[in-house]
Amino acid sequence: MSNYIIETNGLTRRFGQHVSVDHIDLRVPEGKIYGFLGANGAGKTTTIRMLLSLIRADEGSVQIMGRSLEKDREKILRNIGSLVEGPSYYGHLPAYKNLKIICKLMDLPEEDIDKVLDIVRLAPYKKQTVKGYSLGMKQRLGIAQALIRRPKLLILDEPINGLDPAGIQEIRNLMLSLCHEQGITIFLSSHILSEIQSIADEIGIIQNGKLIFQDSIQELEKKSPTKLFVRTENQQEAFRVLSSSGADVVLQGEELLISLNGQMDQAKVFHLLQPFSVQHMRESTASLEDIFLALTGTEGSL
Repeated sequence: MSNYIIETNGLTRRFGQHVSVDHIDLRVPEGKIYGFLGANGAGKTTTIRMLLSLIRADEGSVQIMGRSLEKDREKILRNIGSLVEGPSYYGHLPAYKNLKIICKLMDLPEEDIDKVLDIVRLAPYKKQTVKGYSLGMKQRLGIAQALIRRPKLLILDEPINGLDPAGIQEIRNLMLSLCHEQGITIFLSSHILSEIQSIADEIGIIQNGKLIFQDSIQELEKKSPTKLFVRTENQQEAFRVLSSSGADVVLQGEELLISLNGQMDQAKVFHLLQPFSVQHMRESTASLEDIFLALTGTEGSL
């Protein structure tokens, strides 16, 4: 059995002539946070709806927890918690009663309710009606509803959409603790790349229905190395010395532009530039947005 909790092969979905998801092979490792990235309309939600068996695939297969979704749908879905297109709740009822209804419907133990409300930090507000909650609190209630079934896998579609910075921070911390402390695998879709960068272990990027990148966050960041911009007293000579030492360097206007990598790190650059008086140095690291644009071309811009 593979150590992938989600594995799709050739997963495809068409709407009329439009191919929304085009033969994608997802590989989501167990016990990690997998960030599923793409511009709006790239195929993220359609993929998630297929993973949750909300819509059927036209082609391809889905394996979750080593089982075929087609054959073992019920068993698989009992172990998945999800939040797709915003939480649904009874606004006139408090959080506690909302969760109690789910427990009754799904035949789950009610003693978990307090524990789950504690995890999402809603315990102090459990008797307040949900309609008075902030957007961030409603999102956390949605995650509590997903957690009440003790899932091994949590699938969240744009969980930070529309939240203020404090709400984003809360959801981010919650996801990190669910993964690292509870051992839950999280599959998280977003078009906000900086958010994914701060928490994901693995990344998949979808564009126009095709999976154009899938690997660790470190591999993605390698695609756009840190650059140093340097000014010295003798640019030509400094350029010559760096070049002959194997540095990836260009003379750009009045500055030397050096791309750092495993062989040429900052310490080595400093050492090579010691004979030349360094007047100015600045560092530039690409954001995930820059990397995304480099991978996809401008049509994928967010």
